[in-house]
Amino acid sequence: MHRFIKIPDKLKKYINEFTGMFTKPSFTSFSQLMFAIPVCDKAKNVYNLYDTMAVEDKKARSSYNWFFNDARWDEDLLAERKADMFFKALDVKKNDQILFIVDDTYEEKKGNDTEGVGRFYDHSKGCYIWGNRFITSVIQCKGLFIPHKAKMYIKEEDTEDFRTGFEIAFDDMILPFKTPEETRLMVVIDSWWFSVDFVTKCRGLNYHVTGQLKSNKEIVDNGITINVSEYAQRFEKKDYKRIELMVRGKKRAYWAIDKVVEIEGIGKVKLVISRKSFEKDPRYYFSTDAHLTAYEVLDIYENRWNIETAHREANQKLGFKDYQMRSEKAIERFIQMVFAMWTLLLISDLEAETTGDKRVTMGEKIEAIRATCFIDMFKYIIDVFNLPLPIEKMIDTLKEFGYKT
Repeated sequence: MHRFIKIPDKLKKYINEFTGMFTKPSFTSFSQLMFAIPVCDKAKNVYNLYDTMAVEDKKARSSYNWFFNDARWDEDLLAERKADMFFKALDVKKNDQILFIVDDTYEEKKGNDTEGVGRFYDHSKGCYIWGNRFITSVIQCKGLFIPHKAKMYIKEEDTEDFRTGFEIAFDDMILPFKTPEETRLMVVIDSWWFSVDFVTKCRGLNYHVTGQLKSNKEIVDNGITINVSEYAQRFEKKDYKRIELMVRGKKRAYWAIDKVVEIEGIGKVKLVISRKSFEKDPRYYFSTDAHLTAYEVLDIYENRWNIETAHREANQKLGFKDYQMRSEKAIERFIQMVFAMWTLLLISDLEAETTGDKRVTMGEKIEAIRATCFIDMFKYIIDVFNLPLPIEKMIDTLKEFGYKT
């Protein structure tokens, strides 16, 4: 198992950006846990994170459990702080567009000990699961994205303060979100997240919304109410225009029609009817920014997939679903720290890029961190025991672990 004896200065300077959010003892716990997340090569539960630490000021394991459950700090402020750091690193300016992508994800659990567990239909698996449901969000700007927040959804029968997924997404994520001055925010949703009330609330903040519509969704065209699948039948093959987009590094072609129509309760929207081929049924997209082209609407929506990437990568590389805590508060705090570490690794990579270093994947970044910890541990043992340095083959071995001479 990998262990660390110190936090590298390069990453410590980013962690120190959060200093004012904690008491001094809590910040020590926060710093150590944060760095333990990428270093730990086992499930990211408190026991294994604790075992990853070989620092001199290591506390009792109960102190780290207390940090998640009882320490006084605000995980929502942590989310906003890391968003500010992300925007600063990208040098976000006036008129830049920010995508705020909303979705949900699930984690299977056994038993009833974890708060919020229940029977949920997981759309990605097409079946019911027993576990937790989280409402999630991702922030994207200039082609880069970070996971923003994850809030536990608790079923109505299990709480006195029930809130729908829409309410959680709007009240806990969108409403408190602070955009850089004079930037443009676009909320991005899939068809499961379409709600007139939700879209209207976003428009009340002067945010636009782009998303997908189900085929039975009704629109109003020239005073006539019709569902979008029937509306699409008005058009012939010659009415479609070919559009090419770069989607996750690959060029893809679409055939699309765009029209300005109305959705009752929302008003005018840009409707896009899109086909990948004429042998398959079309898909339907909308944007409350009726001035957008079909290309722009499809391009914005294709970025929605980045939240799926964030779910997968944050879990596989940083273990955001490895929690073994029971309370909603502790679980959300743990997940927010994982999201914060993702952000710091991305920001440090952006800084490295300015010095001419090549950008690396999240997995490569984590392996480099573990290599650094191995080297630090090796050098520490050599120094403490005053051992002779086996020069001949050792330098080559250290280079294999990422050591630079």
